[in-house]
Amino acid sequence: MYRLFRMPIPSRNTSKSAMTKQVLMLTAAWPPVARVGVRRPLRLARRLPDLGWQPIVMTPEPDSVFRKAPNLDPSLSVPDIEVHRVSALIPSTKLAQGLRRLPKLVAKPINRVISELLKPDQYPAWTRAAKRAARGLENIQCVWVTGGPFGMFCVGTAIAKQLNVPLILDYRDPWTVDLKRKRIPIGPSRRAIRKLEAKLLDSADAVSYVNTNMLARNVAAFSPGPSANWVVIPNGFDPTDVVFDKPTTHAIPTLVYAGACYGSRSMKPILETLHTCNAELPPLQLKIFGELDPAARRFLDRHPMPDRVSHGQRIPANELAPIMAGSAALLLIIGNEHKTALSAKIFDYLEMDRPIIGYGPPGSDAATLIKSCGVGRWSSDSDTLRDALFQIASDTVPFTPKKDALRRYSADMMAERTAALLDEVTGR
Repeated sequence: MYRLFRMPIPSRNTSKSAMTKQVLMLTAAWPPVARVGVRRPLRLARRLPDLGWQPIVMTPEPDSVFRKAPNLDPSLSVPDIEVHRVSALIPSTKLAQGLRRLPKLVAKPINRVISELLKPDQYPAWTRAAKRAARGLENIQCVWVTGGPFGMFCVGTAIAKQLNVPLILDYRDPWTVDLKRKRIPIGPSRRAIRKLEAKLLDSADAVSYVNTNMLARNVAAFSPGPSANWVVIPNGFDPTDVVFDKPTTHAIPTLVYAGACYGSRSMKPILETLHTCNAELPPLQLKIFGELDPAARRFLDRHPMPDRVSHGQRIPANELAPIMAGSAALLLIIGNEHKTALSAKIFDYLEMDRPIIGYGPPGSDAATLIKSCGVGRWSSDSDTLRDALFQIASDTVPFTPKKDALRRYSADMMAERTAALLDEVTGR
């Protein structure tokens, strides 16, 4: 069956129940590692105990899987649960780490070759160490694994088979339906990777997707039978992610963007509109925390706007949160290729309780969310973006949050749907 999750929602437990079951949650990263994929399992782990499921987290030691040391953010609020950080000697990772001693022009093409040779990434090589660690766990009723990276699905499938328990695959991103053509003709083919994904999907007792488009594309690609239990469980915002004292007071109305920009999610259209109306626009500044895409960097180099635009690197969540909470609005950019995506960023923004200025193709799912929840406005071209900038400067951005509509996108709802799916696959 394929559905937006509408199963009976389990009731919350206010005390530790004898009926509590244990779910092994496999994730490629866990705090203090600061990766986008951390937030979904973290938000679930906070709430599942109140829904009858005690999470046990298993994650690789960062040095085992990351070629470069990942950014760390110790400010995220982490629940008091059992966490197993499992080390492994992964040849591709060690080789890539050794390349750091070489000049970048030499190391980059070698790194590319290493990536192309993997099926699909370095994480299947973590399987043996993870299985060894899982042998010491008792009373696990289900394995839940989130991806990408999708090599984690190989690990989850192997552990579920070892423990003889149901398996849930959780898609935060599309996999082979978005697989790009190989840059160099070596390593496993796209067909081989597609066959791997099909095999893993067949092994799963249930599959969850963060949006309906992702599910629909996989249905079209893999034609699962009527017994397939594929559901949509959207992401959810969580106001308890980061604790801070009070919002930052900005001297002038401030639009904040947090995160990386890239080709399909470029900051360039925003900068172009700011530059066009710079002379007539009242006091307003854009603060960017994260990497700019090359096109945006080139534009800003040619047209610097020091009184309008400040650009800095990412900062820890406990430093960023008060800046966002004190802003006049938060900027969301959706590329034309991601019209149906609800990026993780929008959920980080929702927890700040500030207006959201969205920019991207009309009719985007993110535009629908912003409108239906009453949390800002959408712009799809330079004219409507210009209007939005003037609204920010004059503090007239529409912002009338609708509590009932927002609950659909809350971490509470995400956890309730996940607990219901866990109950279903274990026959609870």
